[in-house]
Amino acid sequence: MHKRLILLAIAMIMLLQGSAQELDMTVKVIAPNLGTSDKAVVGQMEKLVKEFMNNQKWTGDKFELYERIKSSVQITIREDRGNNSFVCDFAIQASRPVYQSTYETPILILNEKDVPINFDPFKPLENSKETFFDNLSSVLTFYAYFILSLDYDSFSLEGGEPYVNILQNMVNTIPSGARGFDQSWSSSSSKKNSRYFLMENLINPRMKAFRRAFYEYHRLCLDQSTKDMNVARRDMVAAINAIAQTDRSYPNTYLMQIFINSKSGEIIEIFKKGTTQEKDEVYRAMTAIDPSNSSQYKVLKS
Repeated sequence: MHKRLILLAIAMIMLLQGSAQELDMTVKVIAPNLGTSDKAVVGQMEKLVKEFMNNQKWTGDKFELYERIKSSVQITIREDRGNNSFVCDFAIQASRPVYQSTYETPILILNEKDVPINFDPFKPLENSKETFFDNLSSVLTFYAYFILSLDYDSFSLEGGEPYVNILQNMVNTIPSGARGFDQSWSSSSSKKNSRYFLMENLINPRMKAFRRAFYEYHRLCLDQSTKDMNVARRDMVAAINAIAQTDRSYPNTYLMQIFINSKSGEIIEIFKKGTTQEKDEVYRAMTAIDPSNSSQYKVLKS
């Protein structure tokens, strides 16, 4: 009997490992402006969002527990409009491991403000890739697939295409009432950084070179850095120059801003140890992409 229990336990562990979900997401909900009597919504929302993001099966692929994508979302409830209606800010991050190292490289640092939601603590959140249920479900579904699209793109050339297609379908089929409620779904949004334009950037032919360089930066450079950092840095210069060229042909995209937010600090640290030529090229490329923060790249000037 004792042996059977051990075998059963091993079988259950293997089953759980074989069916691990894709996201390993830390969830935090805060509400600095809510009164004490309303704070119960914080814990309720945090619990439902955490369960939804981490327990949902987002793809048809098999993920081992150690392969789950490390990510986080902080939802700040800024305004209570009454009747379970809130205005929130979302801060979302995701990373992926660098091959044969303990280093996690950021692939996404994103902040979206002024997101309207209706939240019912007794109503489950739903995967909304095909059907609109409520805005919170749809926003979370969108960002889950956006994380997946970037993660898969970083491992294979346009590997995230199935999830880009899901994002496109989501945005194109959002009901008109939902577009009116949350203009971030619409091309006419007053928001510069909207979900609509994230989707548009991913599918736009002018951004294909960016997606290729994003893959090369991660898979052909960072993942090879433990073998030969000098070669990895040399090849990374080419990837960064390709990204700068994309910005020249299609300037001021939201996807480029996310790249800057996620990668600028990493790029600076990598090229502090580069050759004079590498530093000069990366300095020119990054200050062209990110002119408002040009001072932070001065450390690379020879």
